[in-house]
Amino acid sequence: MPRTITKAAPDRLTAVLAAVLGTDWTLPTVPEWPAVFTSETADRDLTCYPDWKNGRIIFELSPAGAASSDFDRRRFAKYSPDLTGYDTIHDWLARGDLDAVADALAVILERLVEQPLPERVALADPLQTEREHLAKQAKELAAHASHFAAGLIWSQPVADDAQQLASLAQGLAHTATRVDELRGYKNPRL
Repeated sequence: MPRTITKAAPDRLTAVLAAVLGTDWTLPTVPEWPAVFTSETADRDLTCYPDWKNGRIIFELSPAGAASSDFDRRRFAKYSPDLTGYDTIHDWLARGDLDAVADALAVILERLVEQPLPERVALADPLQTEREHLAKQAKELAAHASHFAAGLIWSQPVADDAQQLASLAQGLAHTATRVDELRGYKNPRL
């Protein structure tokens, strides 16, 4: 007879994790996944949830109350329990001896919590990035134009150089249009 898969509530696991984390961390207020522990002293949240598909528990450390856009400020760890004798991680969470894995969870959580969180990465200004790209393209075009002119003077074959110049000029025009758009100018060719 097949077993019914239920998404076991986190009560059993959160009790074990609360014992591991100690009194500096407050328990989740809602008995649902993801379970979020908070440390006001460390100003951090520790979120845990089962990875149902891969049969493991995921731990995510982030600044307290972090927005979902602060993904680059998070650290992750995972624990893959021995599911021998259990059909799924659902079954393990519902019936397994979670106290038996407390030491392993303690090591994982200690390492995770002791790591500093990554600093916020400053996002590049798109206009500045495009301007730098435009300047680089202009220098490359100027260097190829000099090579092309030298070929003309010395009666060298110049057809390939002309094709290269046309390609570079087209890329330069595209980047220049993007710079103008970022500056707020409308492109009359569109």
